[in-house]
Amino acid sequence: MDRVEFLDRIGGIKIWKKGNRRAPHKPLLLLLALGRVYGDKDRLGSYGGDIEDRLRRLLSRFGPPRKGHHPEEPFTRLPSDGLWEIPGYEQIPKSVAGRPRLVALRESKGGFPEGLYDLLRSDQTLAIEAAQEILDGHFPRSLHADIRDAVGIPEYLHRRSEPVKQVVREPRDPRFRHRVLRAYERRCAVCDFDVRIEDQLLGLEAAHIMWHAAGGPDTVKNGLAMCSFHHKALDVGALGLECVDEEIRVLISSEVSGRSAGIRQLLDYRGAQLRIPRNRRDEPDCGFVEWHRREVFREPALDAIS
Repeated sequence: MDRVEFLDRIGGIKIWKKGNRRAPHKPLLLLLALGRVYGDKDRLGSYGGDIEDRLRRLLSRFGPPRKGHHPEEPFTRLPSDGLWEIPGYEQIPKSVAGRPRLVALRESKGGFPEGLYDLLRSDQTLAIEAAQEILDGHFPRSLHADIRDAVGIPEYLHRRSEPVKQVVREPRDPRFRHRVLRAYERRCAVCDFDVRIEDQLLGLEAAHIMWHAAGGPDTVKNGLAMCSFHHKALDVGALGLECVDEEIRVLISSEVSGRSAGIRQLLDYRGAQLRIPRNRRDEPDCGFVEWHRREVFREPALDAIS
């Protein structure tokens, strides 16, 4: 396998599908493995000692809010993509359903196949570039730096020049930001932030309610004008939304904590009505709002201030 084929396979990994639910398990395992390569770790990592707990933490932090996470699923399913191997997997005791027993699985090791590992070790930028491909395909840009820090991979500052097979993704609409900011009169939909220097807006962004990386469209009804603070809070699930009658209300996760004055920028808006565009046809679609609450927001929500 050469670098071009590897990057193509990275972009084409098979992801579990059920409606529009998020399943970043394989992407996060690959990022963790790429971090091991970049950090000069052994090719094969112990599931029980090197991978299980770290991957569970990544899923808890960057995956969808679920009652429990199963890091064993991507560990045992990734070999089907030709990017992973578990030596001796056939000898691991299985349950009646055919799944490996966790006690035995924790004694196993997994990692990139030897030839691919050698390729990654010989090309110092390939792991970084592959990580960026995964981030672009599965996570919003506001989370990229946090995920890179969590797996130990620096930012990739260049783009590949090799002709490679294109992964079918909905292209980003370059007009999305302009249309969203215009609809919201260039003010944050939560806090009305609208600071400028001369004619330049400072820290005002166009946020997707349903992530573009999860199939959310670049339409105004899936967008919000938000200051950078509230945009990041939306993407990490600290801030959420709910449709109530004909209003959209702001939710704040009970997981939020802090002692600085900045915490008020979240707590003061719990239960507040989201400011919507004057043109009602541009107001957020409740389908996107419900997706965000199910797939991103960290329940339970704090009670609204009465």
